[in-house]
Amino acid sequence: MTTESYIEQYKDIAIAKMKEYGIPASITLAQGILESGSGNSRLAREANNHFGIKCHKEWTGKKIY
Repeated sequence: MTTESYIEQYKDIAIAKMKEYGIPASITLAQGILESGSGNSRLAREANNHFGIKCHKEWTGKKIY
């Protein structure tokens, strides 16, 4: 995925969340691009985690290593 296609794919979600939480869509997209390599990281592709968010030791949901 290119950076341009990443923006195109996720811009509407980023805009909706900007309206909900007040965080500029450009900041959310930029962080997602940085953390996930424009959606190409294994974590983004396999776990839909674009921000490198880690779970704590009490987490009981699914995990990826």
